[in-house]
Amino acid sequence: MAVSSNTLAGDITRAASDDPVAAMLRARSIAVIGASGKAGAFGRNVVTHLIDTGYRGRLYPVNPRYDDIAGLRCYSAVDALPEVVDCAILAVADDKLEATLEAAAAAGARSAVIFGAAVEEPTAGRPPLTDRLAAIARNAGMAICGGNCMGFLNFIDDIMVGGWPYKYPPPRGHIGFISHSGSSYSAFALNARQLGMTHMISSGQELVTTVSDYLQFLLTQQETRVVGCILETVRDPERFLATLEAADRKGVPVVILKLGRSEHGKAMTRAHSGALAGSDAAHRAVFERYNVIGVQTLDELANTLELLACNRVPITDEIALATDSGGERTMIVDIAADLGLRWASLSPETTRVLAENLDAGLAPVNPLDLWGTGHDHERIARTCLQALADDSQVGQVVFASNMPSGRPLLNAWGRVAEAVHSGTTKPVLMLGNLSSAFDRDEAARLRGLGIPVLLGTAPGLEAIAANVSWHRRRRERRVIRPPAIAPEILHRWQARFAGEESSLNTHDSLAFAADFGIPTALSRIAHSEVELRQVASTLRFPLVLKTLKPGIDHKFDAGGVVLDIESPDELLTAWRELAARLGPTVLVQETSDPGVEMFLGLTVDAQWGPLVTIGLGGTFVEVMRDVITFMPPVDAELAVTYLRRLRGFEVLSGARGRAPVALGPLGDAIASFSAMAAIIGLALEEMDINPIIATPQGVVAVDALVVPRGRRREH
Repeated sequence: MAVSSNTLAGDITRAASDDPVAAMLRARSIAVIGASGKAGAFGRNVVTHLIDTGYRGRLYPVNPRYDDIAGLRCYSAVDALPEVVDCAILAVADDKLEATLEAAAAAGARSAVIFGAAVEEPTAGRPPLTDRLAAIARNAGMAICGGNCMGFLNFIDDIMVGGWPYKYPPPRGHIGFISHSGSSYSAFALNARQLGMTHMISSGQELVTTVSDYLQFLLTQQETRVVGCILETVRDPERFLATLEAADRKGVPVVILKLGRSEHGKAMTRAHSGALAGSDAAHRAVFERYNVIGVQTLDELANTLELLACNRVPITDEIALATDSGGERTMIVDIAADLGLRWASLSPETTRVLAENLDAGLAPVNPLDLWGTGHDHERIARTCLQALADDSQVGQVVFASNMPSGRPLLNAWGRVAEAVHSGTTKPVLMLGNLSSAFDRDEAARLRGLGIPVLLGTAPGLEAIAANVSWHRRRRERRVIRPPAIAPEILHRWQARFAGEESSLNTHDSLAFAADFGIPTALSRIAHSEVELRQVASTLRFPLVLKTLKPGIDHKFDAGGVVLDIESPDELLTAWRELAARLGPTVLVQETSDPGVEMFLGLTVDAQWGPLVTIGLGGTFVEVMRDVITFMPPVDAELAVTYLRRLRGFEVLSGARGRAPVALGPLGDAIASFSAMAAIIGLALEEMDINPIIATPQGVVAVDALVVPRGRRREH
């Protein structure tokens, strides 16, 4: 398509704001520096892609070798343009990026898109090219998409910036999309299911403009109902968290596929907590605190985005499902059980309607197999699905069928879904158990009516579970009220940690825990036989003896603990043996009542700050790995909620005839620990309380390890 003017047909109706990111993503004027007249050249593709996809702003090719490109006047340099442009697109080689960006900044361009990878041979004493480009942009107050990006697509204003034209881009819709992966960006831009997008952004290296900036922009766009992100890293964690909080307040779900979840960021730690709270646990803790939906595959991401963009809210957590296959129903039930999905208990009226309409031999239950003889199948399916939708216990209705092309049932089942969707305000969705079998044209028709078509049993059910949990967390949100901490305690320990040269011994670690509200076992230090006798006279037998030799952090492993000492003579014998091996300084401690050994741990994540890990404890805590990691602080009520998620929670609640532990005091201890972690955690590398014994009467911490900031060393 050729045009005769640099002002394309029509104008962008919505004015860009003063924000450089908005100026870029909604640019009313664009300069393509490095534009080319050569067919197939990258610089020509950028220009023709904008024209062919309906860009309505002012477009200026810039290249001194041409008078016009694609019917547009071509300018010799960016400073020769008739106006200051909102966005300069740099379609030039890496060795020309710095000079080109400097020229664009000097001409007042408000933003730029850098496709190049910004790679050069390192030069001693000279900052890398990426740093120099970032400095130019920051000094000029410019937003930068890239480098090493694929550009961006704005479906609201028809601004398609890229050097690889998309012949069949997605339709306009309600999904915002940000990706660090260029390949995944292209896959979603060309996805066959035609997910409706507002904006797609390939953020690349994020030289100055980060995912937080893009997410903030998307939240200001009235069309945005949900945002999907494919992230390798977060470069500005504090701002990112603030933006996630803003998204949740506004009611815009954020769905994140985090790449590199298995990365182990705590390889050389002294405390158990470091080995337990790795990269994946940290991100899951962040996602939970800020009501972010985490996904693990592209298919799960696509299904979740499609469902959350449909703009219908499940009124309960329970689902109802009907299918035309008894065998596939069993498969669905198995996967749903793994995901914790709950089937709605049907009312007597719903059960009656199902029983009166189903063929003989089919049970009126949820999930429902509605295929019998095949006689009058469309009426039966429509009546039964409508009955499920009308049931007050049902939050969303799922119709599971493969619906392959050429099958007579295809249009019948489509009409059923359409009729039920029209007859309720609840989410009504199709689930294709075999994603490759679902007819593409019928799927497109249903999506056009606002009916999500989820593809693949597991990714589809995962999307349904995410929809349930996101809305439930919003309904159940409440103010967290962690325990208060006395300022004098905080200041005393901050001063102590500032001058500490090694990890705290068990006695001091327990004293630290006690000051922050955690019950601890009565303990005394002894350095000699005389002190041992004096200490023993103040304690109640049976006793526990523990070495306090510096550098031994896991005393059981070093043979540094003696249990069940019943008399002064046994104590003296145990001390002499321990002193001969590990030195005379010991901790003498009263034996706690029998109970369940629990674990409390603190780590400080490089991105997200203090994290708390709780779980079943003892010497095998790292082997069992039955733990929950969360962002502090929490209160006792939320702490008990986390405890109930442990696989071994039955041990706490009285399994095999044991008396249940007192969850209230345990929740209080966790809340106190979390308050400490939130307020002073940055002064520490890590901390363990392992074990803290939970009994029917209360809790008591019997061992602890505190490692001040900068004092970590290898085992």
